[in-house]
Amino acid sequence: MAVSKLFDERPIWPKSSIIDRLLDEGLQFNRQMLKRLLLRIAYYFSNGPFLKFWIRKGYDPRKDPESRIYQRMDFRVKPSLLSYCDASTDTELMCRWKDLCAFQVFPTKCSTLFQLYEVVDDYIQQEIRKPPKQTTCSLKTGWFSESMFDAIRKCMEVRFMSVYPGTGAEKLLKTASDAFEKLKKECIYKDALQPDQEEHQEFNKGDDDKEKPEIVDDDEEDKIEVDEAEEESDADEALDPVAEDEVSMQSHSYMDLENNSRTYLQELFDSFPSSEVGTAKMQDDEISDGEYQIFEQDSDGSYFDDGDN
Repeated sequence: MAVSKLFDERPIWPKSSIIDRLLDEGLQFNRQMLKRLLLRIAYYFSNGPFLKFWIRKGYDPRKDPESRIYQRMDFRVKPSLLSYCDASTDTELMCRWKDLCAFQVFPTKCSTLFQLYEVVDDYIQQEIRKPPKQTTCSLKTGWFSESMFDAIRKCMEVRFMSVYPGTGAEKLLKTASDAFEKLKKECIYKDALQPDQEEHQEFNKGDDDKEKPEIVDDDEEDKIEVDEAEEESDADEALDPVAEDEVSMQSHSYMDLENNSRTYLQELFDSFPSSEVGTAKMQDDEISDGEYQIFEQDSDGSYFDDGDN
């Protein structure tokens, strides 16, 4: 009943937050018991903007723009600060989840998934509650634009760098603060270009529909291993326009070569002796007609479209 009440309160929960709430209510449970209870009333995705968050069965956040406030945001400790995580493994249990969400302590894990709804920051809460501009939920950034997604991530980095307990984070904090200010300005600028933004969304709509987050249920729960870096790399490659540019350049080069070859043949036939003009002209017409049909097929793009597809 206690777990069910949590999903009546909101449809999506991080596991760490569930554990925190149940402990606050004085309930005792082990890992297997909690896992069994969660699988009865919830499911989770193996990728996408709600990665590893428990979602109430019957609710699909990909179809509800209001689910954007429950999206995930990961914080990854910089390589130069990983020694702090290694030295703090013994004190990990002392860090309460709500303290991490309030940026009161520095994470002791190399990578931590946070829910935007729970993050205590005025800028983030203000931005996630603005009316959504995205018309579809993308695999990489969910209901947010890529620029807004990056700005929120950088904001969290600034907040955590501000509470780093050791030395060596000063330069990282300065770099993150400068990048955050630039991203905020970029978001404001792009919001002013509403028509262009809508055009860009329509262009990428097909790519978003190609990849759907995989729904994981009871039987597959123990088989999931996620590599986030690889996931983002695949998403970037899917939007990479370089391949299209290369095809286009090759097509024009081939057409120019055909034009030059045909011009050369025409000059060669024109140089034949006058006694063979009739025969040469007939051969020229026959060959030219055949070549023209093939060349016309290439020039209208049908041959290259088949190759591109």
